[in-house]
Amino acid sequence: MELKIFDKTFGALERRMDLALKRHTVLSSNVANAETPNYRAREVDFAGALKQALGANSSDPLEKTNPKHMSVGGSGQEFITFDNTGAVGADGNNVDLDITMGKLSRNSATYEHSVSLLQMKLRLLRMAARGRGV
Repeated sequence: MELKIFDKTFGALERRMDLALKRHTVLSSNVANAETPNYRAREVDFAGALKQALGANSSDPLEKTNPKHMSVGGSGQEFITFDNTGAVGADGNNVDLDITMGKLSRNSATYEHSVSLLQMKLRLLRMAARGRGV
């Protein structure tokens, strides 16, 4: 019987943190381009990206016969979409700094929550290894 110390939640938390990082990069790009004429705000389809990261909908139509084969399912860029919810200004730019900063704040909270959960799981493992607790 194989003993698994790390369950699936470690991988899920890692992927959630990776996606929060990707979203932070996209939102930061929106802030940086807030004054760029004709710039269209971008957003990450967090739910779709998370489903793919967790393997819920495999978009790789080819079977891998060797672990060294690379995936042709995409680079993750397919989940970066244009955010057309903001009003377009006279210069063609649709970035709303207030809304984008709010999204950045929420995204940071998501990342920090994931880190807290990961720390909690590691603390539980440490307690179990030392023979305390459970």
